[in-house]
Amino acid sequence: MSDEPNLNFDIDALFSHMTNNLDHDIDQETDWHFALRSDDINELERVAEELEPEFTVHLQENVQIVDVDGNVSLGDPLLTILRRGALSAEEVKQIAARIQQIADERGLIYDGVNCYDPIDEEELYGWLEPADAGWRLRHMTDCGLEDNADLPWTFLIDAPTLNAVKLISTALGASGFEDLEEYDEPSEEGRFGICVFAQGRNNEVELYDCASRISDISEEHGGALVGIQFYTREDVANIFDAEDEA
Repeated sequence: MSDEPNLNFDIDALFSHMTNNLDHDIDQETDWHFALRSDDINELERVAEELEPEFTVHLQENVQIVDVDGNVSLGDPLLTILRRGALSAEEVKQIAARIQQIADERGLIYDGVNCYDPIDEEELYGWLEPADAGWRLRHMTDCGLEDNADLPWTFLIDAPTLNAVKLISTALGASGFEDLEEYDEPSEEGRFGICVFAQGRNNEVELYDCASRISDISEEHGGALVGIQFYTREDVANIFDAEDEA
């Protein structure tokens, strides 16, 4: 057996590793992820509902497990409980003890704690620079989203004129991108927009291939791909409605 401490459960060792090996500033906010798993997703859902007023919770129904030989299989559903803050070791231990108690009482498995740099809210919910979209996918994967899981892709195109909007939309439709939304109200800078909606996957190579095609078509007619997100049509409509109200 290894004498190395398990940092998912040994919180003192985790803090020692972060401060001594990773130069972590204890006054810096971080995202603390506590994990529960079970083959009973209904029980995980009940726990998520109970904890949601206090924590950010993420429930993944299908989680891929990769063994030491690289073989992939489906594991039990996973509930991630997230708390952001500049927490002390004692505070992390208190949350961990609470999650462990829930696991013991509900017949769940506590998988310990992980710590990550916090995600900026603007980066998370605002439009991502095209070059940063892959980073966002990698974070989703770290949080439990399985590789190649279905995921909506949305691409925001900037166009200089309404005529360019029509030309770009027509060219996109001819190339198979038929789910579009044109915005004919100019921005403060006098620019116009197009959203392209596609059913994608958690696959960085495929995402960038799709983005490259859309970017090339847009540039042929004076436009530019300026943003990528993982939104549905409803999400985008809510965003623009909120901007209009502001």
